[in-house]
Amino acid sequence: MNDKIMFSSDVMTFLRFGARSTFSEFLRKDKSFPQPFKIGGKNTWYREDVEAWLDKQREQANSL
Repeated sequence: MNDKIMFSSDVMTFLRFGARSTFSEFLRKDKSFPQPFKIGGKNTWYREDVEAWLDKQREQANSL
């Protein structure tokens, strides 16, 4: 597997989501999270996009 590509299960683990339903709800509500693209019908993300999003969330939290 290319370590630059993350599938839904990889992103869920990375962000510590326990339930797929909670992760799906998060994707519907959080418009700032990177949009997935499809590989073989599965949602995928670039690792660098997910990490950049997380870094931005940390910066915003630290600026409060």
